[in-house]
Amino acid sequence: MLQQEIHQMLTQKHKTELDPYIGKFLNHRYLIRDLIGKGGGGKVYLAEDCTNGGMPVAIKILSLSLDNQTISQRFAREIFIGTQLGRKSKHIVRVLGYGITDEKIPFFVMEYLQGKNLLEVINNQPLPLARFLDICHQICLGLQYAHKGISVKGETHPVVHRDIKPENIFITENGNKGEIVKILDFGIAKFLKERAGATLSKSFLSSLPYCSPEHMEGRKLLDIRSDIYSLGILMYQMLCGKHPFQLKSYSFGEWYQAHRFEIPPLLSQVIPEANIPPELDKLVISCLAKETKNRPHTITEIIYKLELLQRQSNTYKVKEDSYATNLSAVDLTPSTLISKHICLQKKWPDGKPITPIAFPHLLYTVQGKIPTFWAMLPKSEISKFLEQKNTTEFIQKINVYPMIMWVTVLHDANSSLTRWLSCFLDIKDKRGERMIKHLAEKGYYHLLFFALEEPTKCASVITITISPDQREQLLNWLQASHNSTSFISPNQSKTILKAQYEKIKPKIFQKLARNQDRKNDIKGWVSKFVDKLSVIGNW
Repeated sequence: MLQQEIHQMLTQKHKTELDPYIGKFLNHRYLIRDLIGKGGGGKVYLAEDCTNGGMPVAIKILSLSLDNQTISQRFAREIFIGTQLGRKSKHIVRVLGYGITDEKIPFFVMEYLQGKNLLEVINNQPLPLARFLDICHQICLGLQYAHKGISVKGETHPVVHRDIKPENIFITENGNKGEIVKILDFGIAKFLKERAGATLSKSFLSSLPYCSPEHMEGRKLLDIRSDIYSLGILMYQMLCGKHPFQLKSYSFGEWYQAHRFEIPPLLSQVIPEANIPPELDKLVISCLAKETKNRPHTITEIIYKLELLQRQSNTYKVKEDSYATNLSAVDLTPSTLISKHICLQKKWPDGKPITPIAFPHLLYTVQGKIPTFWAMLPKSEISKFLEQKNTTEFIQKINVYPMIMWVTVLHDANSSLTRWLSCFLDIKDKRGERMIKHLAEKGYYHLLFFALEEPTKCASVITITISPDQREQLLNWLQASHNSTSFISPNQSKTILKAQYEKIKPKIFQKLARNQDRKNDIKGWVSKFVDKLSVIGNW
């Protein structure tokens, strides 16, 4: 014990003597107190902001001078990315400022965090399921904002972290709010649209045990699924207490062989006593898929499944910037462009009449099942609806029969033309149940337009998002339907839903009216709106 204390004293003395920044001021504002970490091309210090009451801050100073242009550019990007992302999510460390030392070395200032990193929290022991779900959920919320992207010259660029590992996940205590998770070090993050020309020399910056196979292969374009692979390893390690690949060597070659070819065992096989839910086991393994196409395509999909598991275990809590409160619009990644392209290749079914009707259809793609709504309209109307506002409504009376009425309202303000596309989803029918499940899971659907004049091929496709509240309702209705008793027939249920639908039309009118020019007389607009109303049939 005494030898350990002497060693710690000597180590601290050696560190203080050799580090030139400890005890110095930066920019006549920040007093450097201690060296608290190294990595990512720089050193991190604990400092006091003397212009802000001595508030503790963390300062990262680049380890090389501005003479190295590549490193300086990387550091500048770290500041820019950290500043923007830290403003968006409390689950990404905040950047408070930046500057240059007397030696012309850049630095930036971050919020000072007290707590432990995820590696220290795991400590070779599996986390309880409730704690795992909470920590993983918060990691995903932070990544979701990064993947949504930052604005550069008017364009949005999704950001890939590229170094998700336990040391870059920091956990702090926040009183009654419990644990708060922060993602650190976006210093080697790259824009999805940026080519890999600004790599740091030829060194490999990511930590090999958490690196995706495509990253190790040096692919020039990495997408968000590279982060999802690294997240999958974190998830496995949190649940199991150890890395999915147990290697004795830390060579690049052996790690590449593991990431590219070795299949990790199911968690249920490694720790059967933990009773890991099958859905969670499947989710973790899907994140670790060798091919990107077989992984979840967005963090949003993972968040949805984690929240579902939290509800099932009664541990779900709505957080300030959580998925349930801030996703007014779904993060539509480039994967939706692929499914829309598939939709444009679709033909009108032979069994459907050539007339103005609408019906739902679950589209099977390599990305999974995508909910779609097919509508046949005059060609002149389709062109008017493509760039206009729309509204989606779901109506139910689950207490009498498990059925939902799905209504899509299209409106063109210039011509006061409105189309109501409606159908019924019977939860007792497997098709209806699957459609509701995937609507809630995806958070959007594709609306396929077919022209009466040219009915054979899809004319246009638009993507319509479903609000978080509606997605929550769909999940609740789906769950409630499993315990419901049917007191009426399906046709009687349709009659009741139609009557309920007629009652809420005025509210929908008002909702659409508010989107019009405030100078218009709303009452007059609604009157004109009702006169021109037309309704498309049911499925």
